[in-house]
Amino acid sequence: MRLALTVPFLLLAGLLTGCGPDAPASATSPAASTNSGKAAGTPTNSVASTNAVRAAVEEPHYHLDHAQVDLPRVRLWIGPAELEAEVCTTLPQVATGLMHRKGIGPNESMIFAFGTGEQRSFYMKNVSFDIAAAYIDTEGVVTEVVQLKKQVVDPVPSKSANIQFVLETAPDWFERNGIKPGTVIRTDSGSLRDVLGRRAILR
Repeated sequence: MRLALTVPFLLLAGLLTGCGPDAPASATSPAASTNSGKAAGTPTNSVASTNAVRAAVEEPHYHLDHAQVDLPRVRLWIGPAELEAEVCTTLPQVATGLMHRKGIGPNESMIFAFGTGEQRSFYMKNVSFDIAAAYIDTEGVVTEVVQLKKQVVDPVPSKSANIQFVLETAPDWFERNGIKPGTVIRTDSGSLRDVLGRRAILR
């Protein structure tokens, strides 16, 4: 997904990121977004959410108008499972996420890396298929797995305010592989923070 800047969708700090970020400093993707300055556990305000969606439509967009290709890849170890993921670290990459693609294969995935841990929000603008997204903290631990529905622009915020990575997969991948909150994710070259966190352009 992309930040509410992804995701297939992301949000920017405080705003939507189509899978990407709200402002160049902290982009979000259609499946993802960042809610900077908001205390963990603070209820989501529906009016604020509506205003964020409106702002995302009216303000400049950072996502591409076509599907991304040739992204760098990384091999991940997710508990006992192994997965190769496309990597998004720049503003356009994070903001675009899985947008404009025709679908996602049963073992395809995309991981979004940020420079710090914050609350993140992803939504599904320009994403025509469902996905699952794991919110991952600064230690590489899965804190929760959420289901993102195709074309839904309402952001899904993380419960934790310490999310540095977001992994998007086919909607049933985590269930099929028995992956639950508490699972540690690493690369074949070291921790997510050491390998991907240092590449992140967005905070």
